[in-house]
Parts: sequence; structure tokens; C-alpha cells
Amino acid sequence: MRHTPASGIKRRAILSITILFLAMAGLPRGQARAQSGGTTAKLSVAVQQALAASETLVWSDLASRTVRVLIQTYGRVDSDLLAAITQNGGSVVRQFTAIDGVLAALPIASILTIAALPQVERISADHLAQQMSSHLEAATGADQIRSYGILNTIIGLDGSGVGIAVLDSGIMVGHSDFSNGLLSSRVAGSTDIVSSNQNLSQFESRLGLGTLLGGALNLSLLGSNDDGFGHGSHVAGVIAGRSYASWVSRGYMGLAPNASVVDVRVLDGLGLGQVSDVLAGIDWVMANRSAFNIKVINLSLAASSSESYVTDPLCRAVRRAVAAGITVVAAAGNFGLSASLNNGNTGSIPIETYGSIACPGNDPMVITVGSANTHQTDQRSDDTVNYFSSRGPTRGYQLDASGNKQYDNLLKPDLVAPGNRIISAQSAGCTLINQYPGLHQSGSGSTAFMQLSGTSVASPVVAGAAALLLQKNPGLTPGLIKAILQYTAQQIPNANISEQGAGLLNIMGAVQLAGALRRDVSSSIKAVSIAVGDSLLVPPASMPVASSTLGSETFTWGGYIFAGGSHLLAGSELFKHYQRIYDPAVVWVGSQVTINGGPAANCQLITANVINGDPTASISGVFTLGWAITNGLASGMGVAFSQGVTLVNGIIVAGGVTMSEGVTMSEGVTMSEFYNQGEP
Repeated sequence: MRHTPASGIKRRAILSITILFLAMAGLPRGQARAQSGGTTAKLSVAVQQALAASETLVWSDLASRTVRVLIQTYGRVDSDLLAAITQNGGSVVRQFTAIDGVLAALPIASILTIAALPQVERISADHLAQQMSSHLEAATGADQIRSYGILNTIIGLDGSGVGIAVLDSGIMVGHSDFSNGLLSSRVAGSTDIVSSNQNLSQFESRLGLGTLLGGALNLSLLGSNDDGFGHGSHVAGVIAGRSYASWVSRGYMGLAPNASVVDVRVLDGLGLGQVSDVLAGIDWVMANRSAFNIKVINLSLAASSSESYVTDPLCRAVRRAVAAGITVVAAAGNFGLSASLNNGNTGSIPIETYGSIACPGNDPMVITVGSANTHQTDQRSDDTVNYFSSRGPTRGYQLDASGNKQYDNLLKPDLVAPGNRIISAQSAGCTLINQYPGLHQSGSGSTAFMQLSGTSVASPVVAGAAALLLQKNPGLTPGLIKAILQYTAQQIPNANISEQGAGLLNIMGAVQLAGALRRDVSSSIKAVSIAVGDSLLVPPASMPVASSTLGSETFTWGGYIFAGGSHLLAGSELFKHYQRIYDPAVVWVGSQVTINGGPAANCQLITANVINGDPTASISGVFTLGWAITNGLASGMGVAFSQGVTLVNGIIVAGGVTMSEGVTMSEGVTMSEFYNQGEP
């Protein structure tokens, strides 16, 4: 059943911020099994990961550059196997009598050679104390870039050194998810914006909401816990929660479990706030970003606005934050499914609504995230886009001189990430649990966890991913981070670009691509020492293979990005050479280009040989399936710019190719589609 905490009360007021999500039952299942045949099938999942991972594993020997593996055989170990291990650069550490097998130290490059021997049945990792990946880690590919050692040490990328501002309902600082040991917390700083908003308190009283929890602003019942609603703690846990596996649970580890989080409270104990509160929160982040090294802002909230991104105040605020070099991640909204229609004998029919992206997710510079349903499996081949996830394009508008509406029609969301039945930190005594006790999953007090669904849960997944990319490559700009996440995304079957954006988050692929790029892009832009066409690759790196293997599944990257929400660009040239669209100060939408908010005169935006992917979506427009674009690009439907894209006297000039306005939806009413089945 679909629940929203707003049901039954008057919460859809002008300028109010609403948090919507699905609360569903279900727990993560185990990790995906290895493929059924071939040499690779003899390898455990951990050993398979070692073949593709560039990060140090807990069971590796750095001195000899080998990994310790347990090789099990059909029958007793023979001399041929022992000789093969030595001949391939390995050594036998121990032979066993309890099992038919040996412990060997092998170079990674020799693992498949040994596995191919007919007497070898299975090769497993010699784990010291391996932490089992959480469902989120396995479903996004984060488990491919780190491992866990003795005493729960984290080896690999974990968000270290990156500050993430969470603008939400507060964070329960004392929750075990945010513990840093020795009674310290990874909540590095905090501010409370909403408590001083007496207007909001009076507004809620007039609507009869003050009786819930004894009043929206009453935090005294929660002691030192500042998260009265409970949403902010859950979001922060998805980003940076640190919940290790045990004998009875695989844990609920967040995406960046060693990042520091900054609590910016802009929603009250009922999950409400006003645009002005969020603006004040962004102001605070801008003023304190250096003190807490804030590189990422997460906005798991949605404001109802029909105003164009050009003039909407919240959009303007997030654009200013991006221009300052902060990566802003925003929820797409939970308005993708309108009320079902009764279809007589066959029952109700859910209606999937397009043009339902919320603010500030409608801004071209933020990373707007839709919600994917993992169906509680680590494998990705069964993932779908949740019906409730808001669809593009954006429908904010301006009035022209004749009074006609000119819609923004931007391609959104930018991508999707797991956002269905996600388990994370539960704030003690919070409104959500009081109203919906079924959301509780395990534990109590400072070790309690609950389950939520929605784009407000998917957004922090991507915010955590952004922190991992910044740890891997601190020189990335917000535009480069968005492009990397989109380019490496996996295409969801039967999902169009208004549903899935550029595809499903692929952290492993994104980290590989980020690692191939130079580390000084951001500083070089500030110093005006980088030009369009300069190399982006760090010597001697080359573009990684455009595919990823997660678990036992291999898939090709989507290979395209949304430029300014209005054009499809593709090709490895996007990352081989610097493109001006990676400058945080540059906003390119349609034929309009601004730099630091002002009109641009003359500049080159895109280099030659970047591929214009608009022709791949010329027929179906925003309803084009993602895989159709990827296949179209592979078959040559895209056209490479022979001279790049240049702005001359305010006019876009695309050498060799006429640059259209992109794949926007024609003006008119918001469009809907009918479905004959409910949310899985």
C-alpha cells in the first residue's frame, strides 16, 4: 500500500515544502549469484570483484602484489596444480587435509589462468574479516570500490575528507549510524533555520496541525535529538551511515560512510518548511562551506512552483551554489503517479504523469534524481523506475510579451538511483514512526532503523556517490560529476529518458572514469588556465572500457549526457578534452548561454568530434527509450561536430551540424500514460 505522511491533513499550501515518499514492507535479499558457466563461475564474488577493482583489498599483499586465495580441487591436490601456481608467479602458502585444496598467493592476472585448470573446482578469497556489503552498496556498485578489514576498517573509497550538507528536518546526532568512536560524531556542524520561523508555526496552527506531537516545533520531548520529523536522519544515513554487518544482518551501510555530514535544519517536526527557510539554509552553507569543507548539498525536499527556473528564487539559489563549486543533488519529486482511475471490471488503472518534476529539481545545474525500484535484489537486471517518481520534462514557464506561456521543457531527471524500501537511521521518537509504526525495521533508541521510499531517498544515494567521486578526484566540478554519472549509467529496459534520465546510477563505472581525469580541473578553471580542447585525461591514463560488471552482470554504459537539460551529447571526446560546459559558471539551455548569470558574448562551448545525439531522439522526443539512444549512437545515428559548438555574438554556431533546440516536449497540457498494473 502507498502511504504519504501528508494524507489526511492540509499540507499543500503555497510556498510550503513537502516531503513525500512511499512506506513499503520488505527487506534486502542476498547478493546476486555468480554467472552459471565458464571459468569466471569458479570464482567467488569477492574474487570476481578483485579482477575489476583498482582499490586495495583487505586480503591483498601489497609487498608481493598478490591476493591470497583458497583453491579447492576435484579430488586431492596434484603436483600439476602446485607447479602451475609457481609458474604463474604465485606461491603455495598452505596445504590442507580437511579439504581438497590449498591456500595460495596469486597475482591477480594469474587468477583466471589457474581457474581454467580442469582440476580446479572453486577459488575463494582468504578473508581476514570481510564485512558483507549492504543492499545499497551492492545495488549501486559501491561494493566494487571498497572492502572491509579487521575491526571494521574500511579499505577503498568511503567519502573521507568530503563534507555534505543535508538540508532537511535535522539529524539525530547521537544515532549510532553517525558515531565516529570515542563519543564523537561525524555530524561536523549544524544550524537550525526553521525553529525561528514563527510564521510557519502560526500557519500550521491555523490548519490544525499543532496537536501532532504536541506542536510542530516542540523538540523538548526528544531531548537532544533535533530531528523531530525523522526524515533528515534517514537521509543522512543513506549518505553516510555506518552500520556494519552482523551474524543476523548484512547492515545498512551508507554510500559514503566516512564522509562528514553537516546538519542544516530547514524542515520542522511535521516535515514542513518554507522556501525562505531553504534559501536561508543555502546562505548558511555558502558562508560556512570552507569551515566544513562542504562539497555537496543534498535537497530531499520539493517545493511546488510553476515558475521558470530562470526566475524561481530557489533555483537561483542552487545555481549560485553550483557556480561556487558545490555539487547540488535534488530529489525529482514523488508526483509521477496521479490518482488511479476506476476501469470498471478490471479495477483501478494507475496514471503515470509527465511534466511533474518539482523545484529545485527543475533547475538545469543541479543533479536531479528519480527513484528506482531494486525489488530488493542486488542484481540490477530487474530494476525498474518507481511509478511515483516524478517524470520530466520540466514545466516551469515564463510569459512572453503576448502573454503566452513559454515552458522550460528541460530533460529531467538526470538519472535514477535506488529509492524503494531503503533501510536507514531512525530518529528516536519522531513523527514518522509515531504515525506509521510499520516503518520501523529493527533496533531501538540510538540503534533503531526504519524503511522509507521515494525520490527523497534516491537523492542521498547520488549525493553519497558524488562524495566518492570527489574523494577519488578532488578536482571534479559539479558539471563534470553530473556528466560522469550520466555517461556511465546503465539503461533500464523499457524506460524512457523522461523516466530514467540518462539511466541507473553505476558507481563503479563512474569511479573508473573519474580516476582517468586530471585532478586540477576545478582549480584551473578558477585560475583561467584551462581552455576548451585541453586534455582532460591524466597521463598516462586513457578512457576506460565503456562497460561495467556488477555481480555477474555486464552492461554497456549509456554513453550520453544531457547538456543544459536541452541537448543530448555523446562520445568519449566529452572526457578526452575539456568542454566549457564543465565550468560551474556556465549555463547553456537551448540556444541561450549565460556566464555568472549574465549573457555570454563569444566563447567556444564544445570541441569538435563531440557527438550530437539529438537525432537519436528526433522521433519520440522525451519519450525515447534510453537503450534506443545508446543503440542509435552505436549505429552511427549521432553526428560529430566538425568544428565544435561556438557562441558568436550571442548566437550558437555548430560547425557542420545545425544544433536544434533539443528533444523537448511541445507546449500543451501535462501528459499522462495509463498502466494496467500497480507498483511492484
